[in-house]
Amino acid sequence: MPVLGKPFTSAVNTLSNRKGGIGYGASLLKVFMPYLQWNTVFDNTRVTTELGRKPVPFSQYSYPLLKFSQGSNFTYSYQDWPAKVGGSAA
Repeated sequence: MPVLGKPFTSAVNTLSNRKGGIGYGASLLKVFMPYLQWNTVFDNTRVTTELGRKPVPFSQYSYPLLKFSQGSNFTYSYQDWPAKVGGSAA
């Protein structure tokens, strides 16, 4: 609801200055506020044309993704990119 945008943003800004979990959560929310407030539609026509298929609906993978994230304590190990070998990048 557009009318709630300004008060919600104000509350998030205030809470993001607090210490602890609430401040951390609010600071993360601050980053994603534009995506929550703007009615943005991303065009993926080029990708779906190249792949020859449409993406799986978010509703089909959101719950398994949440369970995976919770099960790994919202962390995911990664490896650094391999060092450049030879004279040119791949």
